[in-house]
Amino acid sequence: MTKIAFKKLVFSSVPLCILITFLVPVGKCVEARAQDAEKVQIRRQIENLITHMQPSAKQKVLQTAKLIENKVFSSSSKVDIYAASVSAVKSQFKDISPSDIDALVAVVMFELWNSEEKDLEEMMGEMHKMNQLKEKQRDYINTLKKQKAIMKENLKEKTVAPRLVQTKVIVPKISQIVAKTQRLNIKFIKTPSLPTFKDPSKMTITELENEILTAEENLNELGDMSQLDQLTLQDTLQKEQQFIQIISTIMKQQNDTLKSIIENMR
Repeated sequence: MTKIAFKKLVFSSVPLCILITFLVPVGKCVEARAQDAEKVQIRRQIENLITHMQPSAKQKVLQTAKLIENKVFSSSSKVDIYAASVSAVKSQFKDISPSDIDALVAVVMFELWNSEEKDLEEMMGEMHKMNQLKEKQRDYINTLKKQKAIMKENLKEKTVAPRLVQTKVIVPKISQIVAKTQRLNIKFIKTPSLPTFKDPSKMTITELENEILTAEENLNELGDMSQLDQLTLQDTLQKEQQFIQIISTIMKQQNDTLKSIIENMR
């Protein structure tokens, strides 16, 4: 692992509480800001420690993180992240003393945290696209309904109303596409492609009614997909908090000895 340069939090340009308002009560915004400040402090401390690591130890940290990520992010069952980290550290660093294990666990957790933040950025971008698509679908439905109302009103004004052609229009339905994030292979629902919007002014009332039903079904599908992604995002954010908590606890317990432990790792 090359020397990790200090970087801003993925969401530093926008308060975290604003980005996840749909997941947590507004009253927790203050707490979220405090957590952001804590994250910055932890990053600085861990970055400083990593500069003192030997290249061979850095490589083992990467390998350890790889072992853990599959258990943490691919398993459907609940995983004890700390226990999994300790086990992985022991497998990579032979004959390590018990007092040194936590120091390496903190660095490994930091590596996972870095990867996870990139994936969170990717997932948030996908959710933004999904929300934009839902908004476009709502606008389309409203346009269809307005055109239907206009056509019904026009028919009332005519002495002899034309016979409506009862032809059912079959519109392609959207399908769910599962994708994976680039770093940790976290599964999420990718924003699908919607059927091409039609010109409402060129449709009969029957065609409009069928199009409205289909568009509403597609909007419901988008809502279900969005909800699944929100649950995945929430789970990922919870794991991030566990990483940070583990690192924070270790640093408070071993603050005076961490640097010497890290420098002696091979």
